[in-house]
Amino acid sequence: VASTESTTASSASSAAAHEAHPTSPLPSARSAAASSGVAPGHVRAVAERARFGRVPAYLQEVFEGLSEEQEYIEALPSLETEEEELGSKRPVRLLTEPERTALLRGLAARREQLSRCFEAELEAQTEEEWRVRVKDKYSGQVRQIDQDIAQMSQRYIFVSNED
Repeated sequence: VASTESTTASSASSAAAHEAHPTSPLPSARSAAASSGVAPGHVRAVAERARFGRVPAYLQEVFEGLSEEQEYIEALPSLETEEEELGSKRPVRLLTEPERTALLRGLAARREQLSRCFEAELEAQTEEEWRVRVKDKYSGQVRQIDQDIAQMSQRYIFVSNED
């Protein structure tokens, strides 16, 4: 009997301490629901009906597509070894990271070279017609290099598997 009285007294003193000190942590959601008279089963039922914590259907489709792609990509090395055993070759392969960075460096160098040539040709003549012609000549090439750099920024790049 003494232990139940001490437990009751300590819980009453903690409730009084909570009211006296509003900066202390709030009671848990479970104790708040119990003290408000709402049954926890009712709260769960409402949450399930409202679909709380569920992924929307349109995102589930996206996640399924992404997981299928991830499974395919992870299976590529095993597929390659199986095909090598059979003697056949895949027509494409993934571009390796060192190959991708080397290509990006080459594209950046080519863009820089075009910029230097563009500036040199602009300085050679002062006529407006010449400047327009030079600008037209180089703008298409620079635009193409920028598009190539954007494509090389993709995570997975498939290239022809010609040895």
